[in-house]
Parts: sequence; C-alpha cells; structure tokens
Amino acid sequence: MCVKFKDEYLEVDDKRCLYSDILKCSIQNEDAHFKGKTKPFTHTILGGTTFMAGAVEPMMYVGIKLTLRDGSVIPLYVSKEKVLFNSEMYLSDEKEAESILREIKKRID
Repeated sequence: MCVKFKDEYLEVDDKRCLYSDILKCSIQNEDAHFKGKTKPFTHTILGGTTFMAGAVEPMMYVGIKLTLRDGSVIPLYVSKEKVLFNSEMYLSDEKEAESILREIKKRID
C-alpha cells in the first residue's frame, strides 16, 4: 500500500480521493478468510475474536476503511500479511494505521 498526502486529495495506490469526499474513516481488522473475496471490511474482527470462532484467534489484516459520501469504500490495508491479534506484527500495523488515520483526520476536520 502506498499512501501519499497531497493538499487537496489522498492518493492510495495511484487512486485519488478528495478529502472533501471522505464521510468517515476508521481502523478495521478484516478477517483474513474474506480479504479479496467480499467488499472490503465487510467481515471485521472486534477485539481479536469473531462471533463464530468463539475463543479461537483468527488471522486478520489491519487497515483503514474510508467511506465516501457516495457510499463507496476505499480500503487502506496496512498489514502486508496476515497477523494475529496482539502479536508484535499486529501492534506494529495498528500503530502505523493510527498514524495514517491521524493524518487523514487532520485534513478532513
């Protein structure tokens, strides 16, 4: 994932998105089983477990879900590979996602 912050727009993997078009944005953990198979961030994991999995720790991708005013979603996947909740890789990806999210929020608020 390549994110570039420009004055008027955000560039994600060579796609441009005007800051004024962003309705909301949040950090999400997408279930690794569904990445690329359904709409981005349709199957998310809250608190490290899924409702179906119970106490099993599923693999996930950390990312930022950008919801635009037209209802479309732009996914910003921070994780380059599957991570486990609270693992070293997860915490690193979460920290990077928080940094990117702060930058986006500065520009849309």
